[in-house]
Amino acid sequence: MKKKSNNIIKIILINLAAMCIVVFLICYSVFAWLDEYTLHGKVIEVPSVHGKHIDEAAELLRSNNLNFEVIDYKYKKGARENEVVEQLPTPGAKVKKGRNIQLTLNSANEPMQPLPDIVDNCSLREAIARLRAAGFSLTEGIRVPGETDWVYSVLMGTDTLKNGSKVPMGATLTLVVGNGEEPEETSEPVMEESWFE
Repeated sequence: MKKKSNNIIKIILINLAAMCIVVFLICYSVFAWLDEYTLHGKVIEVPSVHGKHIDEAAELLRSNNLNFEVIDYKYKKGARENEVVEQLPTPGAKVKKGRNIQLTLNSANEPMQPLPDIVDNCSLREAIARLRAAGFSLTEGIRVPGETDWVYSVLMGTDTLKNGSKVPMGATLTLVVGNGEEPEETSEPVMEESWFE
């Protein structure tokens, strides 16, 4: 009876040991698979594609086992059409293989915006505030005879603009403003009655 009970204990201990070994092997296999699946500890440094054309950037990213997606277009003066102007993650960041790098490309068209309603409608101070808020640059300005600090016109180069004219964003404008002097009277020719006879 004692021998039978010792055999049962041995069988139980062997089964417990076998179960522990099986659990250990399963856990080890799962963790090894997870490490491989998640590429734990295996990272790629993101290369800089800023300033490269999209075709060149795509080739560089693919050669580094990275994917990409174009998420936006912006206009950057002096940059080529479809040149990368921004990227996320930034160059040098550590990422996993196959990660999507988000790219912003340069747009071919310079964005235009309407000139605010300032011509013959506001003072110099208000016009400066409204134009700067809209992103325009301003030159020193031109003074002409007229009501002090009243905006009479807006120039872009030599072109006279009207309220609502489409102007490139960030363009440099010149305000034509009154200097407080009375404008000269223009004399109109007097019609003599004899002209109509």
